[in-house]
Amino acid sequence: MVRTTVVGNYPRVGDTHEEQRLRRAIARHDLGEVTSEELHNAERDVVRDILREQASAGIDLVTDGQVTWTDSQSHLARGLGGIEIDGLVRYFDTNTYYRQPVVVGPVSWRSPILVEEWRAAQSASKRPVKGVLTGPVTLAELALDKHYGGVRPLAFDLAKALAQEVAALQAAGARHIQIDEPILSRRPEQIDLVRETLGPLAASKGPAELSLFIAFGDVAKIYRRLQELPVDVLGLDLVQGAKTWAQIKRRGSSKPLVLGLVDARNTKAEDPAALAARVGELRGRVDLDAAYLSPSNGLEFLPRAKAREKLSVLAKAATLAEAGP
Repeated sequence: MVRTTVVGNYPRVGDTHEEQRLRRAIARHDLGEVTSEELHNAERDVVRDILREQASAGIDLVTDGQVTWTDSQSHLARGLGGIEIDGLVRYFDTNTYYRQPVVVGPVSWRSPILVEEWRAAQSASKRPVKGVLTGPVTLAELALDKHYGGVRPLAFDLAKALAQEVAALQAAGARHIQIDEPILSRRPEQIDLVRETLGPLAASKGPAELSLFIAFGDVAKIYRRLQELPVDVLGLDLVQGAKTWAQIKRRGSSKPLVLGLVDARNTKAEDPAALAARVGELRGRVDLDAAYLSPSNGLEFLPRAKAREKLSVLAKAATLAEAGP
């Protein structure tokens, strides 16, 4: 059975009046017209809507849409000791920005950061909800380090801290946890550091399935080495990382794959039959019964209606791929 998943964020607002209620709540909160608790309740409502949209489209493994995240770096980093959050910096080559973590002392885990959000989402979903964390090397590379004097020691302390977050998530009941390391599509030479820092996270996952997702480019040159990483599932952006596809076809995979074949940065809808045919090319080289189809990265910057359309494409492509030629 070819399954489907999403890999992170999802549009928080849409075109309808109802779909823009979170935007209104944030604006009113900024003006002091609603309390933080009322804003939190509005966020929870949007999470429930997003969970319903994913389930209705036929997505098997869902996320909470990262509704409360302002960006992929600061949401986790602000919960760790030794880190302050500074101004906006461009995120890779995208037209988005993140608030840069500034490391001012030894990094430490203080208390669960994502557990409450995950519990709330799982309680509202009949489908398993995946916990998603930015990986230690990407966090280290994109932070401003004023304490460690190098990416390597910072990444190791981040790994120790995030390992405790992984342990807290699995203790809360999460059975699917995704680690994002998009830095590997920009700096593939960091594969050794990623492998070493994934070790503590893998040791903390308990019975949970630990996946690694790499977005924003190809990893063809290090594809063979990715198979050696201490994760259960390997997720790949096969839109911006189209060159990786040839490596999968040539080498297969010893690990289950998340195949990021649906373009999360383009509103044009793919042909489900064409996607299914591509997946069929891997039959016999990849365990399709253990594979997932997914977007190439988070869907947040698509219009809400287009994000729903992409989910529908995913589900239809998976059904066609399951049926075979």
